Amino acid sequence: MYECYTLELEGSALRFAPRKDGGKDLAYLPGQPPKGYTLINLIGDPALLHCAIFRKEEGPGGFFVMHDTEGVLFMAVADTNLTYGMGLAHMGRMVTYARYGADIFEELSEDDG
Repeated sequence: MYECYTLELEGSALRFAPRKDGGKDLAYLPGQPPKGYTLINLIGDPALLHCAIFRKEEGPGGFFVMHDTEGVLFMAVADTNLTYGMGLAHMGRMVTYARYGADIFEELSEDDG
C-alpha cells in the first residue's frame, strides 16, 4: 500500500502531513481517476520516476500520485488552489532532479575512451 499525505502550508513552505484516513476517501487505481477528479497530465520519466496530476472537477485543489517503475510510491492531496500550485512546483522539481541525477550517473558509467 502506498503512503498518503495532505499538502499543507507551513509558513511559506509546503508540508506533507500524513492523512488520518490513509487516503481511503480517494480509492486510487493507476489509470483510473477517482470520481470527481480529472487527469491533467503526467510529468517525469515513466522509466524512472513520474507523477500523475489530477484536478478536482468541482472546487479547489487536486492531488498528485508519484510512481516509480514498481508502482505507486505516494499520493499527496491538495485541498486548496494554493497548495495545488505549490504541489505542482514541488513534484515538477522532484521528477526533474531524479532524471538529472540519473543522467549524470549514466554519463559517468560510459567509457570516455
